[in-house]
Amino acid sequence: MIQGYKALIALLWLLAFAAVACIKETNTQPPSPFMQYTNLYNKEVKAGQSAHLDIDGNGSNDFSFYTQLVGDPILQRDRLQFLATSKIATNLLSNSHDESPKLNKGDRIGLQHDGYNWYEISSIVLAEKITPLTGDIHWDGIWKKANHHYLPVELIKNGQAYLGWIEISFDIQEQKLILHKAAISTQSSKEIKAGF
Repeated sequence: MIQGYKALIALLWLLAFAAVACIKETNTQPPSPFMQYTNLYNKEVKAGQSAHLDIDGNGSNDFSFYTQLVGDPILQRDRLQFLATSKIATNLLSNSHDESPKLNKGDRIGLQHDGYNWYEISSIVLAEKITPLTGDIHWDGIWKKANHHYLPVELIKNGQAYLGWIEISFDIQEQKLILHKAAISTQSSKEIKAGF
């Protein structure tokens, strides 16, 4: 009889463990089946460095990240800029101030965005360190405090638009841009969510 109770208790523990495992499984959201993902292995871009990304795996670079030092004699300051650029048939989302939105996980990426347009062969200043001749050094730019945020991107193939994202962080202390992951839709003109 004691053996029967032990077996019953062992069975109940096993069922409880299986139930918890099933609950855990349903809470994790798998990657989207219509997205092609690229692990960027936390690639860093520091002053004087660059990174080139082929996010659709076709052998040609789609987007580049680099830095440039700009002297501003009128305002008497230097600017160390961290930039993202697109090429022919690759687009960045930009507003009238040449800024791209810093999206959170789950934010919508569509063909249309209020206040923004898709531009090929464009350059966006993500963040910049401003060093005045007199006064304090400071940082500017929408992306200066990015922590696993998403840059919306678009590829044009055979006249069709494919939407995607690049996951980015920025470290002011270390003065570096960090590229985590990228994804591009395998279905044209399909609205997607950043990070999925």
